[in-house]
Amino acid sequence: MSDKTIESVCRQIVEKFSPERIILFSRKNSPSNVLSSFKLCVIIDGGDPDMTEHDIYMDIDCAVPFDALVYTSSDFDGLSGRSGSFARRIAEEGSVLYERPE
Repeated sequence: MSDKTIESVCRQIVEKFSPERIILFSRKNSPSNVLSSFKLCVIIDGGDPDMTEHDIYMDIDCAVPFDALVYTSSDFDGLSGRSGSFARRIAEEGSVLYERPE
């Protein structure tokens, strides 16, 4: 399992949920350097982030454990501007895997 696993999950999320952005903010590898888990931040235009998060877990097929943290774009933009917030850490340290073209 490798980056192809993460790419597959991102592709599934894009196809089913049309997010604004997807940011990888954590990945763990086993001692043999095999992907063992990863965490994504999914930013959506609007709607209910809790329901979208639930739907991601129900609809996305992945053999590797992953977490998805969902924010609306307005919430993420506001929180990422706050010093010490988790959203700011994601914005500063995460890797953007997908950004919807404008």
